[in-house]
Amino acid sequence: MFAWTGFETRSFTGRLYCTERALWKLNRFLQDFGYDAQLLKDDQVDEKALCKLRGVVRTSCTTLNGRSYQNLDAFAPEADWEALECTSLAHNDGQGGSDGL
Repeated sequence: MFAWTGFETRSFTGRLYCTERALWKLNRFLQDFGYDAQLLKDDQVDEKALCKLRGVVRTSCTTLNGRSYQNLDAFAPEADWEALECTSLAHNDGQGGSDGL
């Protein structure tokens, strides 16, 4: 079994756009990472609860106008880690662009 030692406790910050698609993606992200269902139903975000979310993410870096941004490319519940790990190893094309999270 392959493990990403050192990545399992990392956190990241990002910015959100307020488009319909971005808010839908945020809703799915919160559901998959175990956010409180009642808070989600009430359209409430508790910053303290966000810090306790756990799951698997794939990010990439983009540079635009001289500034670097971290993109959230994909995410899944923590329970799906092993399946995703095997899939990513089988399909790794070696071109980089992702930080492996």
